[in-house]
Amino acid sequence: MKVAQIKEVDEGEEVELRCMVLKSKDGRRYKVFDRTGEIWVECKDKLVEGEAYKLWGIFKGGVVFVDRVERIENPKAEEFLPVSSTIEEDERRFWKVVDLIEDHKLKGFVRFIFEPLWESFKKGVAAKKYHHAYIGGLLQHTANVAEIVYNLAIYYNLRRDLAVAGALFHDLGKIWEFNLKPKFEHDPHYSKFGHIFLASYHIKSKSLEYGLPKDLANEIVHIILSHHGEYSKGSPVSPKTPEALLVHLVDNLDAQMNHMLVSKDEKDR
Repeated sequence: MKVAQIKEVDEGEEVELRCMVLKSKDGRRYKVFDRTGEIWVECKDKLVEGEAYKLWGIFKGGVVFVDRVERIENPKAEEFLPVSSTIEEDERRFWKVVDLIEDHKLKGFVRFIFEPLWESFKKGVAAKKYHHAYIGGLLQHTANVAEIVYNLAIYYNLRRDLAVAGALFHDLGKIWEFNLKPKFEHDPHYSKFGHIFLASYHIKSKSLEYGLPKDLANEIVHIILSHHGEYSKGSPVSPKTPEALLVHLVDNLDAQMNHMLVSKDEKDR
């Protein structure tokens, strides 16, 4: 019997899978997943959504027919979900950009926001499917956007510290909007608000607690509110400052580049 990842399963093979349950259908069929993909299984034993199992069975006609099940105790999401291979490097890049902020009050505020949230932020995802949809994706995307914004803000002679802070904060709300389990699902409570509102509200309220100048806090909140660029794409306001426009454009650039590069990599494998 072959111990297999889902993408490796071939017709007629007897396989052993380590997987997590995404959803059930009719009490007998279940969609399960691992880091490499998703597959349907048919099983007489009841499987629970969000739980992890070892499954033994045979793959026929696009379905694994399971004859033996073993529940995996205390599974770690990282075992079953795609994970960035560059988390440590992205951490270094992120904090390096923070250290480039010259305004000491603003730099302290960035640390004030991120340090208590760091473990959640570091493991967060930037999207459910479209871009940076893997553990560590939120960190990677944010570090990318902040680095590019820093350099372009110099090129265009913009308020660099403001632009960088907006870039660092723009997707912060995704740590509440998405749950890792079972597979990057929208949180049933926080997703009603969306990550733009969640980040804006958090930054505004924490800026009062920290004592950040009101005008500066409002400029940062505007960058967060406008970073999707258009009302139709979820932003309640369009960019009204060059710093906000820059963060919007770079955010969109990095998201689209990641989508294309990941899609190309999957096709090439």
